[in-house]
Order: sequence, then structure tokens, then C-alpha cells
Amino acid sequence: MANLDLLIICVNAFLAVFFVLGILAAIMKLIMYIFPQKTEDEAAVLAALSAAVHSVFPGTKISNIKEQK
Repeated sequence: MANLDLLIICVNAFLAVFFVLGILAAIMKLIMYIFPQKTEDEAAVLAALSAAVHSVFPGTKISNIKEQK
């Protein structure tokens, strides 16, 4: 009897986690819809990427940046 109760608790917890994650995903979609991504700051992004790459690989040059969707 105790094993069945433990199984029911585990299944309920598993379903609760999926429910909460689904709600969070919906909220994130809504936030991304309300506040779309701005692409105006390409110079700042290029500077940040160049600094990060130069700190790891000194002397490298970034020639092309592509965003994958």
C-alpha cells in the first residue's frame, strides 16, 4: 500500500512540474511578443563578441556574424 502511495506522489509531482514549466513557457512567449528583440545595437554586439573572442583567442579577427533561428 505504501509503495502505491509513493508512486502516486511521484506522478503528481512530475505532472505538477510539467504544468509549472508550461505556464512559465507561455509567460516567456507573451513577454517576447510584447517586447520584441531590437537589432539596432549591432555595433555594441560586435564589440562585445570581439572582446570575448580576443580574450580567448588573441589575434583573431571576426569577419562575419550570423544569427541562427
